[in-house]
Amino acid sequence: MRVLFACSLTLAMASAAQAAPDSPRAAQLDAAEAALGRRDEGGAIVLLERADADFPNDPQILRLLGTAHARAGHYPQAIATLKHAQQLAPTDNDIGAALARAYMWSGDRDAAGREVAAIEQRSPQDPDAAAIRRQLDAKPGPPPRSRFGLAAAQGFSHVSFDNRPSRTWSTTTLAIYGRVGEGTTLALAGEREDRQSFVDTRIEGRIDQRIGPNLRAYAAIAGTPHADFREKWSISGGIEADISSYASLLADVRHAQYRDVSVTTFLPGLRLNAARIGVSATVRMINLWDEQGTHRAGVSGRLDGTLRSGATLYAGAATYPDTEAGITRQVHSLFLGGTVPIAERITLRAGLDYDRRRSTYTRKGGSVGLQFGF
Repeated sequence: MRVLFACSLTLAMASAAQAAPDSPRAAQLDAAEAALGRRDEGGAIVLLERADADFPNDPQILRLLGTAHARAGHYPQAIATLKHAQQLAPTDNDIGAALARAYMWSGDRDAAGREVAAIEQRSPQDPDAAAIRRQLDAKPGPPPRSRFGLAAAQGFSHVSFDNRPSRTWSTTTLAIYGRVGEGTTLALAGEREDRQSFVDTRIEGRIDQRIGPNLRAYAAIAGTPHADFREKWSISGGIEADISSYASLLADVRHAQYRDVSVTTFLPGLRLNAARIGVSATVRMINLWDEQGTHRAGVSGRLDGTLRSGATLYAGAATYPDTEAGITRQVHSLFLGGTVPIAERITLRAGLDYDRRRSTYTRKGGSVGLQFGF
């Protein structure tokens, strides 16, 4: 029995040794490919970013990382990563096919066609190139089925006034959004702010549109029936353009009409992205003009980070002009918060903030909310 056991153990160890990966790199790639196979793009990205840190400038690792980003819908990161891989291995058809797919899924069919043409020139019978070519030559099908989500949040603030007793304010927010076409998302949000003496309910509709792999834009319109301190109505819009894999230019403009005055704001900005470590930094200049043309300015800064678990964190500070009830004051602000996925389609959101509104009040608040995907 002991001899049989020893023989069995020896055979098992030999089989395990034969099945084991040849190197840590192979083990990481096997784990990442298994994650992609079960459609766990987030897990694959974490594994491949770790592999990229251990084995930098590896074309195969970068190809898989770019593919994982593309499947997750992170098209700018996917394209930048796959371009880097292509620089390292310019004749690798697998990398070219992955880049063509990323372009195609992002909506840039012309760029996808150029990548396929390059593969066809090197390898006329390449099956991946032929499959992508058939997809490109086919007429676009109907828009994808809409994906909807619902978000709800509740916030409370302790407000200390300069010339009267302190109070507690509350804010309740409810929003619904849906993807209605390739790169198009519609959202409708309602926010009820109770300041004890006054209550305003603001309703906003917004459309977000991905114009190409490196350009996104939005437009929004909002109104507050019987407004007291919020705007009666406002229109706003903005763009975000990726100028490299590490930097994006931002620009937002908004015009708002209050009971007695109107104001226009313009917020140019720059976002720096370190996608491999999941960190970005955003700086904005805040410009406000009232109806007399008086200009006031401010600035804001924000850091965002994504953890390997999928949770996100943010923190920032700002000093800026802000209008309430038709009166503009300078506000000094601090804020921090984050999100935590608590189920496959449920995310918990929480945040803390501090505002000092010059010659008016100091507000310390917090909020918590849930987002559901369908």
